[in-house]
Amino acid sequence: MSSVWVAPPPKRASGKTAAHCTSPNDFARALTLSSLLFLLTLLAACSAQPQPLVFGEPIWADGETSSYRVTNREGRIVGTATFQVQRGLDWAQEDGWTLHREIIDAGVSERATVEMQPVGYRPLYSRLERTGGSGSQVVEAQIAGGQVELALTNRQGATVYERVQVPSDIRDERTLLLIMRTLPLTQGYATRINSFLPIVGKMERVVLQVRRDESVTVPAGVFDTWVVELKTNERTSRAWVARTAPFAVVKFIDGRSQATFELTGFSAGSR
Repeated sequence: MSSVWVAPPPKRASGKTAAHCTSPNDFARALTLSSLLFLLTLLAACSAQPQPLVFGEPIWADGETSSYRVTNREGRIVGTATFQVQRGLDWAQEDGWTLHREIIDAGVSERATVEMQPVGYRPLYSRLERTGGSGSQVVEAQIAGGQVELALTNRQGATVYERVQVPSDIRDERTLLLIMRTLPLTQGYATRINSFLPIVGKMERVVLQVRRDESVTVPAGVFDTWVVELKTNERTSRAWVARTAPFAVVKFIDGRSQATFELTGFSAGSR
């Protein structure tokens, strides 16, 4: 049976001020209780139950553009990145959204295009072209349900075709920073996303969780943000998402490359 420690009543004041001494046992009990409360709070924050994945309406507009500076793990500026969203699909010739992403890092240019469904943002087509000093590599993917048709062209111009089976609810990894902005991000929110990156050719389960709110300073200014963790079995990425519409991603640390993206400019586009 556990005992409950109750503090003794205060002594009646006398002519002199009585010094109050805390015994070692009293101090240990108080410290233990404080540590227990802290541990319970920490466990509650870490054990948030994932919610069903339900994306909201687009909060971006046609032509929205975000620009970033890119620094390496040592904090040295090594390049720039640009993300732009456009309404419509060039490849599928139907309604939807297209993400254009360009990253220039240490002399290597990487241009990616991902076309998504208008609701749910599942990918339909993507193209990646990576260009460096020794030539270009191209990866194209056509996605239909749980089947991905890949075409990989190397620097010598030879193309290899591959068919990959994936869950039908995958999202393209390169769109996660965009589409997570439509989720109901708040303290303790968590969900799971099946993510697919064509150049790697495999699916990963991403656990997305809001860890805390934080004020962050980037070249574009000071923002109140949610710190969002995106965790797989192999790595952990973090994104700082503005808490006010249109909920721009103002900072991102890529768990794969350890590069840091910091917002330098933002254009809201037009509806």
